[in-house]
Amino acid sequence: PHPILRVITAAMVSKQVDLAGIQQAAKDLAPYIHETPILTSQFFDQLSGRHLLFKCEAFQKTGSFKSRGLTNAALAAQREGIKVVTTHSSGNAGQALAWAGQQLGLTATIVVPRTAPAIKKAAVQAYGAEIILCEPTPEAREGECNKVVKERQAVLVHPYNDPHVICGQGTIGLELVAQCG
Repeated sequence: PHPILRVITAAMVSKQVDLAGIQQAAKDLAPYIHETPILTSQFFDQLSGRHLLFKCEAFQKTGSFKSRGLTNAALAAQREGIKVVTTHSSGNAGQALAWAGQQLGLTATIVVPRTAPAIKKAAVQAYGAEIILCEPTPEAREGECNKVVKERQAVLVHPYNDPHVICGQGTIGLELVAQCG
C-alpha cells in the first residue's frame, strides 16, 4: 500500500486500542502465556546512570512477546467461530500464531518469505502450521495471505497492525507495572 495508507491504517487501529482492551486481553491470555521475569543489570545501570529493568520476553511461549498478541487475536477469531487463521512472518509472529492455533484447535497457515531462516520455518511447522513460501517482499506476503483468506475462509491476523495483537502485546506493560508494585 501507499505510505499514506499505512499511516491512516495505523491511526485507525490506535483508536481501537485502549486500556480496557489490554486488561481484557490479560484476562483472556492468562491460561496460555507465562508471566515473564524482570531482570536488572548493575553494569547497564552504571552505564546509563539509571535503574533499568529488563522484561525477559525471550522466556515467553515460542520465545518472544509475539505470543501475547497473536494468541489474543486467535482467541478473538475463535470467539467469532473462525477455524482458519493466517499471517505473514519470517519468524516470531508465524511461530506465535502457529502455537496459538495448536493450543486453540485452529488451523494456521503462515506465509513465509523463501529467504527466512530454516530454523524459523522448522519451528512454525513444529507447531503444526502449514507454510506457504513467497518472495521476500511485502507485496508477495500480503498477496499470498489474501489468497489464503479467500480460498480457505481464513482470517488474516496481521503480525503487528491489528487491535487484538496490539492489546495482547500491551499486556507486557500491565504485567511490568504489577511486578514493580
